[in-house]
Amino acid sequence: MLSRVAHLVCQHNQQNSLPEKVRPHIESALRVAESQRRNVLWEITQIHRALKPRNIPFIVLKGGAYIVMGYEAGVGRVMSDVDIMVPQAHIIDAERTLIENGWFPGKLNAYDQRYYRTWMHELPPLHHLKRGTSLDVHHTILPPTAALKPDVTQLWDKALASRTKEGVFALAPADMILHSAAHLFHDGEVEHGLRDLVDIDSLLTQFAKDDEFWIQLTQRAVELDLSRPLYYALQCCRIFLQTSIPDNAVQASKTAGNLNGAATHVVVYLLTSAIGAILNEGKHQTLATSLAKFLIFVRSHYLRMPMYLLIPHLTRKMLFAKEER
Repeated sequence: MLSRVAHLVCQHNQQNSLPEKVRPHIESALRVAESQRRNVLWEITQIHRALKPRNIPFIVLKGGAYIVMGYEAGVGRVMSDVDIMVPQAHIIDAERTLIENGWFPGKLNAYDQRYYRTWMHELPPLHHLKRGTSLDVHHTILPPTAALKPDVTQLWDKALASRTKEGVFALAPADMILHSAAHLFHDGEVEHGLRDLVDIDSLLTQFAKDDEFWIQLTQRAVELDLSRPLYYALQCCRIFLQTSIPDNAVQASKTAGNLNGAATHVVVYLLTSAIGAILNEGKHQTLATSLAKFLIFVRSHYLRMPMYLLIPHLTRKMLFAKEER
């Protein structure tokens, strides 16, 4: 987040108003972000060179997409890996081709290999042997076992070509926001929750300059079965970042997601408590916020897999955690 803050400081010409001892940290954060922007673009170029001869199309996801499309959300954005999505029909060929070009999977036992390849929406993470970069290769945006089932063909139908990177695609603006919301509110890693909310806030602010945007976004959420995560994202952006969001957009996503019961208030409370705890990490962590983070972690697994798969999976992980570490 420091690189993002550094960008905002410069964008508003506030460098000279900072305390002297803070300025080196801001300058360093800017250099880190610029270095990573170049590295991400280079990595995406290498992925394109690897997949193009096999005619395997790919969509860049999340932070890499914001950078490659030149969106405001990509400025000052740092990340630990690059995420791409290829059509499921090409997933095995893509993995084989990437391995031939230096990306190798980490050491996983047979169970974890099966976990990824049978139930998850991505291959086991790949790492480049020479550059040490990490690459996640998805075939859809949520696990096939999840309750929500966005149609991935609709994402491909509206994908946009990058103006600066030939042969590289990104999700359409509304789909990009919905993917970010789905990722945030189906993932138990709330440590990145604030960063992901900042991404969504930036994307909403940029794309809302189009008068038809809010209608397109809420209708698209219905088409992709993602009204629930959109509602949570809009609510959390309002609470934490004071994002300007029309009431009718919030209400439309709430109605479409059938989020009118007491359970909705509980989930929103847990989400805001867990994300809010990050702001006070190490200072005011309470039992309640720790419990909220744990419950969000449990909820994320519940959303990923039905109970008949989830219970054996968690039981196995608990029993063999030490041996598999």
